[in-house]
Amino acid sequence: MSTYRPEFVGALELMAEAFDEVVAAGFERPIIVGGAAVEFYTGGAVVSQRELEAALLRRGFERPAGPGTLLRGVHHSSLGIGVEVVSGQLFDGAADKMRVRVVSVGSSEVRLPPVEDMIADRMGQFAAPDLGDQLMLRQAIILYRIARRNLEDPLDQDYLDSRIRQETLGHYDLGFLAEKADEADHT
Repeated sequence: MSTYRPEFVGALELMAEAFDEVVAAGFERPIIVGGAAVEFYTGGAVVSQRELEAALLRRGFERPAGPGTLLRGVHHSSLGIGVEVVSGQLFDGAADKMRVRVVSVGSSEVRLPPVEDMIADRMGQFAAPDLGDQLMLRQAIILYRIARRNLEDPLDQDYLDSRIRQETLGHYDLGFLAEKADEADHT
């Protein structure tokens, strides 16, 4: 974990402790998604339930307050990390839970969605008609470029293509992403 910024490692350690508490209370171990999962898979290049939020609050996280702040999730002021707690199925049930990655953090562990699902999620946000978010496309490209070269588990190209098609409602596929990644390799 030495390639990650200390604040990120500190937040993972606190989340792992909170996750242990949630599991001990009889709930399923939460899975880290969103920006934290992107930061994990990119090596820091791109920087669920009430029980989890309560466990994080006991570890120094705070609820945001005041005018103009979003009132969801928690923030750790000294680490500069925010966590939004979401519940429900991983990627609305579309992700294959058998592919979830387990990472040791200190004496505990955290779980992360498969990189293929993170890429597909970013592609879906890029493809959303009201968003068309170029930042999400850039994150998908970065995740794809790193995953096809640097992860110990090879990308499942068929699964990734299927998930991209699903998340983008058929507007994009792995071929589009691979083309954009190749263009980025040559710039």
